[in-house]
Amino acid sequence: MKNEHATATLTEHLARYWADARYDDIPAESVRLAKRFLIDTLAAGIAGAGTDVAAIALRAVRASLEGATGSSILWAQSVTLPAAQAALVNGTASHALELDDFGGCGHSGAVVIPAVCALSGRGGVTGKDALTAIIAGYDVAARVLEGAGGYRAHNDLGWHSSGTCGSFGAAAGAAKLLKLDRERFADALGIAGSFTGGIWAFLADGAMTKRFHPGKASENGLSAALFAQAGMSGPRQVLEAEWGGFFSTYARGIATPDATLKGLGTEFRIARSGMKPYACCRGLHATLDALFEVMRETRAEASAIEQMIVHGNEQNKLQFDRPEIGNLLDAQFSFQYALAVGALSGRATLDQFSPVRDSEPEVQRLMSLTRVVADREMRPGTYPPLEIRFKHGATIERHIAYAKGAPENPLSDDELRHKVVSQVEPVLGSGRCRELIACVSSLEEVQDFSELTHLLALPGTGKQ
Repeated sequence: MKNEHATATLTEHLARYWADARYDDIPAESVRLAKRFLIDTLAAGIAGAGTDVAAIALRAVRASLEGATGSSILWAQSVTLPAAQAALVNGTASHALELDDFGGCGHSGAVVIPAVCALSGRGGVTGKDALTAIIAGYDVAARVLEGAGGYRAHNDLGWHSSGTCGSFGAAAGAAKLLKLDRERFADALGIAGSFTGGIWAFLADGAMTKRFHPGKASENGLSAALFAQAGMSGPRQVLEAEWGGFFSTYARGIATPDATLKGLGTEFRIARSGMKPYACCRGLHATLDALFEVMRETRAEASAIEQMIVHGNEQNKLQFDRPEIGNLLDAQFSFQYALAVGALSGRATLDQFSPVRDSEPEVQRLMSLTRVVADREMRPGTYPPLEIRFKHGATIERHIAYAKGAPENPLSDDELRHKVVSQVEPVLGSGRCRELIACVSSLEEVQDFSELTHLLALPGTGKQ
């Protein structure tokens, strides 16, 4: 008799587990994390809805639809769109301000959660359904990246993993919500992997495409699940095919395929994502934590700083050595800028990056005395230490192993709530913010997930 388990492809293994998984099979801790990442992502998307890049995405989508509408709500907007296009716009908004989560596929929340929310307009989705779909999406997205060699190795090749691996996560979340069987679930993953992408060229000039990648991956994965539901087949060896497979194409020479299935069903990868306390690339956070810790301990003012040296490697220099900035994205990827405003203000919240402060004389001084040097070997998952030299002669070097917000050093419930309120209240108001937080906190009891998505529209829009 044929051993189905032994002959299954990686995609089929993932699909078989997640197609069959039930809410009651999921550990309580994974459910708790899913609710935290859901409210964190929704807040980021609501805050990002008013950005230029989100408005551009909406205009482009509307132009392509020629006036068509749908049942999926745009966050912090008063309009609806078809599900795939809503996922694109909401995913773009979620990543627009660098406030969304990290880890997983890179930015799993901005990819998975818009796809799950977009499908709720079809009805028949409970809170438990949505939570299970979110956990499935986070799990699959992270597992594909781990199979591709991990974040650092895959991204060092020039791929933006939120785009390349995120499509798989969005497809998994959508397929779970659509209740696809094992075969159609595998098709959805195969279709998603056939049209995925995203490259780091945006760093050369601060282009908007970085913000767009998670939205496009969310749209791609959701559409893949709908195509699978309609009967389109997808390649079952989309990951491991020797020629044209995802690993052989996107991770040639670095892939670790066995990592894709390690602990499947017992180790849920949502636990490997984290949340951002600062409005900039996660690669800067540990060094910012080092700065804040030293400044608190010494009680020094920014004016006392003579030099700041970030001790990293060539990749740190390539990605974050930006002594001059031209726009918001540049600022959010610049050690010089982030450390300068951090030293002056004692924080790295959105108000320190938007609008950018690079024309201020003291910001310019601090940026000019900050250097990024490639003098350390950095293992994957480690971040550069910071050396601060003070005018009075003292020199302090500080390394932070786990920056605030990492899975090993998570935001507290109060810290997360403060972050959410600061992003949602200015847009939707305090009453709607309280309703949204309360709804997410008891989501497993919600019988119609659209109760939550209705809260994401501008007040007065009316239930769709």
